[in-house]
Amino acid sequence: MKKLLKRCGWMMLGLVLCGLWQSLIVPAIAIAPLPPQPRLLAQGGAAASTAAFVEADQLYRSGDIAAAEEIYRQLKPEFADRAVSQVIEPIYEPASLDSADLAYWDAAQGALANNQTSGAIGALQQLIAAEPGFIAAPLELAQLLQDDDRDSEALEVLEQAATIHPYSSDIVMAQVRALADDGQHLEASIAARSFAILNLDHPQAGEFRAIADDELNAFTSGQNLRNIILAAANLTVETLPDILDGGFLNPGNIFNSSGSILNAAQDIEELVQKVSRAFADESELGALLAEEYKQTLSLVDDPEVVDYVTQLGLEVAQLMGRDFDYEFFVVRDNSLNAFALPGGKVFVNTGAILGTRSQAELAGLMGHEVAHSVLSHGVQKVNTNGLIENLIEPLVAGVPYDSVVTDLLRAQYSQSQERQADILGSRVLASSGYAADGLRNVMATLAEFSSSSQTNSLSTHPASAERVEYLEDLIIANGYNRYALEGVDRHQVIQARL
Repeated sequence: MKKLLKRCGWMMLGLVLCGLWQSLIVPAIAIAPLPPQPRLLAQGGAAASTAAFVEADQLYRSGDIAAAEEIYRQLKPEFADRAVSQVIEPIYEPASLDSADLAYWDAAQGALANNQTSGAIGALQQLIAAEPGFIAAPLELAQLLQDDDRDSEALEVLEQAATIHPYSSDIVMAQVRALADDGQHLEASIAARSFAILNLDHPQAGEFRAIADDELNAFTSGQNLRNIILAAANLTVETLPDILDGGFLNPGNIFNSSGSILNAAQDIEELVQKVSRAFADESELGALLAEEYKQTLSLVDDPEVVDYVTQLGLEVAQLMGRDFDYEFFVVRDNSLNAFALPGGKVFVNTGAILGTRSQAELAGLMGHEVAHSVLSHGVQKVNTNGLIENLIEPLVAGVPYDSVVTDLLRAQYSQSQERQADILGSRVLASSGYAADGLRNVMATLAEFSSSSQTNSLSTHPASAERVEYLEDLIIANGYNRYALEGVDRHQVIQARL
């Protein structure tokens, strides 16, 4: 009987996790529902141009790359020229600063020489605002803030700097160490692993991976996670020894909504271990969530459609650098929406297939979402938003589920997370052989809809004009090929099946 009650308890945990993620993982890319019909490529805007794309696709697939590229170039307009790039180039030497910015740097150094910390901090803040590309400024500012016991401000400075300079090992290492010193071991692990994934060929990539593993172990085996779980069970570190000595949870009612009275010492430890494994093995967490989540959805079972999405997903996922057990599902929903659970479980709406205009666009969208999963952004949401307690509290305290998750609906990816997903998604899209502007084109479509729509459905992940510009600059800066396979021909075949 006790085993049966335990099993029911864990089933409840799965259902709560599923419900929380359905509310928490708000559509990473979503617009008002689109009409369920194929749309023409924006580059041409007419059936004739679509036919030309199909011709180019066929030439590309047959191996006549030069002829295909010539057609693609004729059809796809150049990006607009801009005086200032959205991708900020790093500046390493003070001598490279202009005179006004150098004056801020000199003022900061002068203030430090005279032990005027506040003056140095002010000058560095002005320098960062005027020239965010100068690497030394946020590093020195963060250190001064830490020395002044202003750790939260130091972390904000490093987060902003890491958003602008995701390729800077100095910036990210400082961020990782500051997070670890602050006891944020999961955040430190994710930041370190993200750098290693975004910079596979960097000489310090291995070092960052090792740090990521050490920090994750510090989180899952440390007292912080245990304290969170015990607190959710109305226990404290002080009362736990009494329980382990034979006492019992007052009144021993953990899953009281189902009437199950569990042995406190054994079952609290099981709960601790289960939550720890969920963070240590994201594939296990993702599998649990996906299995429950699928029960609430209307999934497409057309094998040709599902195989098409799976193939595109695997083509980008295999270049991501995480050995997850990837799975891809197609949901009957006309919103242009795709999202990923931890561990590489990706859900793509039919509206994403119909709302994109080529294989390159859908692959770009999926690459962005897979990147969120690979970079552990969903897990990071749980930790940074204090959601671990909310995963457990409904079970141990019997409180209504809706009252716990109401405020979680606004949980968003940070600007840093979005940029990381854009960077990784665009990189793997270019590496997979598809036109590298696929994600950029999807974002341009979303920006167009968001500017004309009366809804706030894009407020969670706005596709702004600045974001489109950032993607354009990213493509140019890295020399990604916009004139590789577009894949209109195959995409239209799949669209017709919906």
